[in-house]
Amino acid sequence: MKINLPKKSDFPDGTEFYIKEFDVPLVHTPSNEWFNWFGGKPRQYDVKMLKPGNNWVAESFEEWVRVVGDSQ
Repeated sequence: MKINLPKKSDFPDGTEFYIKEFDVPLVHTPSNEWFNWFGGKPRQYDVKMLKPGNNWVAESFEEWVRVVGDSQ
């Protein structure tokens, strides 16, 4: 089964890519919306779940998309 991973061009300019607790890929859009991409499909994410130290900006889009792939 082929996994369709997102491409950077799928996101608006200015989107930030985060990783929470090593295995949850998060997206923060320029319109201040958060999405959880765990499992390969975006779902709205409640930022109240974020705490200092349990998330960080991905080093690169490639690192973030690997986490998405690993979650499928």
